Amino acid sequence: MGDLANILVVSDLHFGEELLPGASHERRRAIELGSTAFRDFMKHHAVRRRDGRPWRLVIAGDLFDFMSVMIPGTRERPMKTADERRFGLGRGIKPGVERMRLICEAHMALLADLVKFAAAGHRIDIIVGNHDVELLAPEVSAELMRHLAIAGADAKTLARIAVVPWFVYVPGVAWIEHGHVYDEGCSFEFNLAPMDPKDGHLVFNADYAAVRYLGTAVPELDPHGIESWSFWGYMQYAMGQGLRPFSRLWLGYARFVGSLFRARRLHKSFKRRDRRRREHRARLAEAAADGGLELETAHAIDRLSRAPLTGSTRRLGRLLMLDRFGLVIGIVLAMVIMLLVLPLGWALLGAALACGAAAGISKWLGTHLVTSQLPMRAIPQRIRKHVDVPVVVFGHTHDPRWQPLRSGGLYVNVGTWLPATKPGLRRSFTHVLIQPRANLAPLVELRQWREGTTQPFDARANVGAGVHTLPGFTFDERDEPKVGNL
Repeated sequence: MGDLANILVVSDLHFGEELLPGASHERRRAIELGSTAFRDFMKHHAVRRRDGRPWRLVIAGDLFDFMSVMIPGTRERPMKTADERRFGLGRGIKPGVERMRLICEAHMALLADLVKFAAAGHRIDIIVGNHDVELLAPEVSAELMRHLAIAGADAKTLARIAVVPWFVYVPGVAWIEHGHVYDEGCSFEFNLAPMDPKDGHLVFNADYAAVRYLGTAVPELDPHGIESWSFWGYMQYAMGQGLRPFSRLWLGYARFVGSLFRARRLHKSFKRRDRRRREHRARLAEAAADGGLELETAHAIDRLSRAPLTGSTRRLGRLLMLDRFGLVIGIVLAMVIMLLVLPLGWALLGAALACGAAAGISKWLGTHLVTSQLPMRAIPQRIRKHVDVPVVVFGHTHDPRWQPLRSGGLYVNVGTWLPATKPGLRRSFTHVLIQPRANLAPLVELRQWREGTTQPFDARANVGAGVHTLPGFTFDERDEPKVGNL
């Protein structure tokens, strides 16, 4: 245990999000602030070790945001469809290489500081998330490594920087992954092979469709904030923008709906599914071997992932409010029929009863969100049944969370580094510190980069479901939490 590195976990930095066409000043400013703070964070830790150990910096997904980068057509590469001419190339391996190049060129100073951090003797693991899933392709990760070399990395330094396809597993210490595979709006049918091995095209989910069609329709809004809007909230926003913006928003929504059903058709292709299934199995075996995990255990954890929303017509119907529209149309038809065949008094009574029944059914159906993010509170406990770790760490939700598990373990969500509208400046720049300890459970802290240094995360900030962080506390399975030494 003594030779293990201390672990720093950050997540959801989304560099490249500012490249979305029409991106607002606030969004560009958020990325600028995030980049500056992250560079300072790395410089700070590069020269400050704890207990003499080097750092292992784990970036738990979405370091880059490929979704927001538009690839326009050129004379040498004309767009084939009207959709491509308007929104650029879709996601895939070849466009992924170009998107990686554009993001790297926009953030060369950041890459240079990543290189300096690794050159100081520390390790960097870049876990693939849903916004940068193209990094699973060797061609895309090679493009990243090429730019790291341009930024000053020699072969020895590059050997300390790795793109990790799924998880970081430190036996007896922690299991770390992005977590999008447990969110039906962001997962893929075969999470390690989301792109067709033959043509390289990504079989996308609702998250990318939302950015491509809704995000470009309202680029002035924070895309992470839109995820928490209800359908009716989206309608109210659209109606408040005036006639032309209203038309533009609903045209974007129509394109969003159509794209989801196109993705649904891709799931029906037997040949595509078979190619991706075989690729997924091969990569799963490779990821298990590289990550120090038994293949059977890797398969068991892989089965915990959620099927993508775009694979089910029923779930797409719920997401797109088709059940609500059907309910409204049914009520209107019922009221018209009652007015035609019943006396006026009975028709009015029947209409009132129908409206009451509709309200009850609507309440029973629950709230519909524009996009779906599955709460991931149950998954960490299931993961701990398969691996020997006291701590499970996710990113993805942008919601910092500290949650003791019934099994005695601990789930920590690292939150986001991005100081965007959601979750706001006060809840950004969060990170997790994990210190392995001989014969003891690790010291785990949820912290925040503030005022040029790392500090305990504000315990007064609500971190979801009524759970509050316990910053600076030692987690030990055998004890109640107690204050640890910083």
